[in-house]
Amino acid sequence: MRRVALSHAGPVVPEAFVLPFDTGVFHPGDFALHGIAPPDGVRRSVPKRQAEYLAGRRAALAALHAVGSDASDVPIGMDRAPRWPTGFIGSVSHTDDIAVATALPTDAGYTGIGLDVEREIADDVLGSVRELVLDAAEEDRLSPFAALHGWPVAMAVAFSAKESFYKATAATVGRFFDFDALRIVEAPPGAAHLEAEVVATLAGDIGAGRRFVLPWMRLDERTVLTSCAW
Repeated sequence: MRRVALSHAGPVVPEAFVLPFDTGVFHPGDFALHGIAPPDGVRRSVPKRQAEYLAGRRAALAALHAVGSDASDVPIGMDRAPRWPTGFIGSVSHTDDIAVATALPTDAGYTGIGLDVEREIADDVLGSVRELVLDAAEEDRLSPFAALHGWPVAMAVAFSAKESFYKATAATVGRFFDFDALRIVEAPPGAAHLEAEVVATLAGDIGAGRRFVLPWMRLDERTVLTSCAW
């Protein structure tokens, strides 16, 4: 398991823990090996889902232990989101072979944190993902970024950044909201962040026009990681 630094303005954000895993060698006994009890829904699921869950929880526990928690599990809530131990917040994400997590104490100066990891978007679904995630103005703003990095990366970063924002704010908002709740307003081609603003008020502290800086990085040649902390 390796650590990567998350760069945010404001108070220091702890590192993210990155854990590669191989679904092909997963065995249900791995849960006991790592002292993690899978919920019934995960236990009954296909090996791929079990492997993803185990890797995500291992990364989450490593992140918690690094910031002083003695938690032995991060259970799943009714909304299927992780239930972080009292006094801590965090976020977990995974692809089909990489899990990422971070955590921090609730007194660290942030209300919420979100991480999302994504593969580059495949060419055959670029159009459908673009329609889902961006409006025409956002696509124009992202074009110089895409000219440098390619649309598969640009779309992965845009999709992932909005997912990170959702994860960081969902507990405060308390309801589902879609990609169009957040508008990308800046996408500097050579910078390691996007800037976005809230379109319509989502909660008292997340009003229309509030801007969020959403850092991004490459984890490898085809994987990007974004984050949101506020």
